[in-house]
Amino acid sequence: MLGRVIPEPDREVIRDAITDGAIRHLLHEEDPRLRNFRLCNACGSCTPYCPARINDPGANGDPGYLARKVTAALQAGRRPGLDLADCVQCYSCETVCPRSVSIGGIINAVYETERLQPIFRRMLLDRGGLPPQAFLPLYTGRGHFRKFVLKAIRYPYPVDGRAIDEVRRLLLHPVDASAFSAPGHRPPRRLLARPDRVFHLNSCCAFNYPGADLSQKMILAALGIRYETSPMQTCCGGAPHYMGGAGFADRLLLTARNLNVIHDAFEPGGEIAVTGICPTCSDSYAAALDMLSRSANREVANEALARIGRKVTEPGAFVVANVLDLYPLYLDELRRLVERRLTGLAVGVHVSCHYRKMNGSLAVPPGMQDLTAVTGAKITRSVMEHYCCGGVKNLFDRHRKGRPLELSRLNRLVRQDFMNHRLDVMIVDCPGCELVYDHMGVPVLHITELLALAMGADPRETAHIQGHLTSLSAALGRIGIL
Repeated sequence: MLGRVIPEPDREVIRDAITDGAIRHLLHEEDPRLRNFRLCNACGSCTPYCPARINDPGANGDPGYLARKVTAALQAGRRPGLDLADCVQCYSCETVCPRSVSIGGIINAVYETERLQPIFRRMLLDRGGLPPQAFLPLYTGRGHFRKFVLKAIRYPYPVDGRAIDEVRRLLLHPVDASAFSAPGHRPPRRLLARPDRVFHLNSCCAFNYPGADLSQKMILAALGIRYETSPMQTCCGGAPHYMGGAGFADRLLLTARNLNVIHDAFEPGGEIAVTGICPTCSDSYAAALDMLSRSANREVANEALARIGRKVTEPGAFVVANVLDLYPLYLDELRRLVERRLTGLAVGVHVSCHYRKMNGSLAVPPGMQDLTAVTGAKITRSVMEHYCCGGVKNLFDRHRKGRPLELSRLNRLVRQDFMNHRLDVMIVDCPGCELVYDHMGVPVLHITELLALAMGADPRETAHIQGHLTSLSAALGRIGIL
């Protein structure tokens, strides 16, 4: 009996029953991600912006299909009749919702309860983040194992053993999401001043594109901005969280712990700018600072952090300095630093969903285009500016299911758009987006890599273009860089 294989229809019934139970648990526990699902009035604002198209209008043309399906099911205490695995966790639905209902957050809460990707949580406990091994399946399936090995040897995950021990002790005693209360509408982000010193975050996804990280450090140094790093900093929990392997509270506590690490690296009393190449990191810190601005949430977090001798005391001292916010403050200096104009390079720009989520707007920020224009590259406007790349979660799901080459509808759409406009390279602000474009055969550069190349950086030693899966040789060779 124990060895009997359960038929697929029965497995589906069991999974649905488990999920129904999870939904009832979440509603009972008052998970903050579900705080305002009753505000949904099926206005349809989110419908056109779902990249996975799980919110296509129904047969009757109902414009609020996804929202109505999810929120009506929640009110009935049951699972929505949708394949939630298709959600790519871009949060476009939350970004455009006039009532701030987060369908993506609700789905993420279900992921967390179901533990669809427990491997990522184990990696957090064992390594303090997503180590190179987390990305191995994305290389072996495409015949790029050698590229993986070279990166793993040269750019190992830089986390101190003491930090990993702290993460383990912190997460082995889970805190329920309901222990935290939502802070309400996020206030406008504080305007960033030109800092003379920043804390540079290590990104898990940067393993795939060490050139983005090296380019960032080169640019900061060229601008005269001192940067601090620390081997005691660990993963912010963002990537594991969005892929269903780290809980809402896990992510908040990991980020709160890192805030204490960062605080220790600076003199007390001044503003601390936190920067990095990953918008998921930026969003994690912005969201955590928003939550920790409430004293009640700080008390819950600090009670957990006390187990490892840490505490968050001054959330107001921090400001998130995403590259799309930081570098536009230095446009004149960057123009003077350009040594070779990339004239003749036809590029498209793509701004990540999580940067938009952090800003609460789907509008293309001028910073991305201004920074690209500094290099002399020719920007071609296209629909790709407004689409999600297709999502790292979707990429992992395809490899996990043994269908790595089966591009999603959105992947096919953006790749066709790239070809129709006869572009040379896509420019992105996110190493996760870079990974997705690279895997669909589109030449791609992080905005920091593009800037560094224009500033005279070695394309292999600094931009590390040989680590890309889709060759950049033709595009860069045509303008004389290679």
